Amino acid sequence: METFPVLSQSDAVKGRGFRMKKWRQSLLILGLTAGMTGCGTTDSGPGSMAISSGVDYGETDYELIADPNNELGVKLLADLSETETGNIFISPASLYMALAMLYNGADGVTQDEIAKVLEAEEITPEEMNRANASLMMELRSESDKIQLNVANSLWVKDNYQFEGAFIESSQDYYNAKIESIDVSDPASADAINNWVSEATNDKIEEMVPNPLPGNLVAILLNAIYFKGEWQHPFEQEATQLQPFKLTDGTSEQVPLMRLQAELPYFETESFQAVSLPYGDGEMSMHVFLPNETSSLEEFVSGLDAAAWSEWMEEFHPQEGTLGFPKFELEYEVILNETLEHLGMATAFSSVDLSRMLEESSGLSISEVKQKTYIKVNEEGTEAAAATSIAVEESAPADPFSMEVNRPFFFAITDRGTGVILFMGAIKNPA
Repeated sequence: METFPVLSQSDAVKGRGFRMKKWRQSLLILGLTAGMTGCGTTDSGPGSMAISSGVDYGETDYELIADPNNELGVKLLADLSETETGNIFISPASLYMALAMLYNGADGVTQDEIAKVLEAEEITPEEMNRANASLMMELRSESDKIQLNVANSLWVKDNYQFEGAFIESSQDYYNAKIESIDVSDPASADAINNWVSEATNDKIEEMVPNPLPGNLVAILLNAIYFKGEWQHPFEQEATQLQPFKLTDGTSEQVPLMRLQAELPYFETESFQAVSLPYGDGEMSMHVFLPNETSSLEEFVSGLDAAAWSEWMEEFHPQEGTLGFPKFELEYEVILNETLEHLGMATAFSSVDLSRMLEESSGLSISEVKQKTYIKVNEEGTEAAAATSIAVEESAPADPFSMEVNRPFFFAITDRGTGVILFMGAIKNPA
């Protein structure tokens, strides 16, 4: 079995996306700035991306969520980079689709907050559904050298019921598997983990704990699996251990692959960039290498969706030589705090899912988690991502204890007008 290094945060030699269409600028972010979009699927099992016949959506409806998906990825990366000291490997597309399913079942303040995170303030849930159906269908095509599968599933505690309209739209627009489960039965956790494992070709095997939390009400899952062969494979005999410079000034020996070919390339005063196509060029990984006078941190801080769109227009074929690390890594992150920063301020304490669940009072989102995997070698790339959104019954607040035994302030107010009638600062009630 091959062994691969786990790289440090100096993984500047990663990139993302292949621009066939504007929306394909990034579906997965690999490493710190790497990603892929793609095609290739079958018609059965998790990841089939089959949309019910007769579902109403436009062929180009995906354009509504293309740029917002990329914007979410950039914001996620920026927020995580402020606290993460090692490698970061995320899938904005997986998170976006999972949140889109939640958006479909949310109402009130919760719906508004999710819309803010998804850059979808002007997009109704129905339009969001059609956009995701359009995206799923646009990704479907045949390729012997590229495979991309997207799968969704929804699991609900057996004494709760999904709303009928929510079930219908989830199945029609997201091809979602829907199951009722006994959260006290260990087999339920096994079923969820087995679904994730199958959807990611066994790359992500444990998404939920066993046993499941007793107050779990529902869990929404998205999984993405990608495998692509390089259009220009690296020669295995050319791979050699070479020093890789770390951010602390030291270096580590890593297997560096080498390729000489005509590749899409461009450079600026701050970085070099190259595009590595998969298959017949339907997909690609873009690699951005900050100059020695710059840094990965500076690159990430200056990255935004507008700059990304401009850069995608700058790649032009050029003969050259590339040295690129061979590596394999896994990544896991809880996104609660990041999503709060991006606009979901109340959903983790109280959530309105009245369009999703028949009984929806007293609930909160307990956890949004993403697990990812990537392997890069001479033949190509294999990557997977799974995103889970867990909804739980909110725990009752602990009884408070308040001893007014020191100086205090008080006010007497009129509830209707909010007018303060009296106020005082009591230092000694005796």
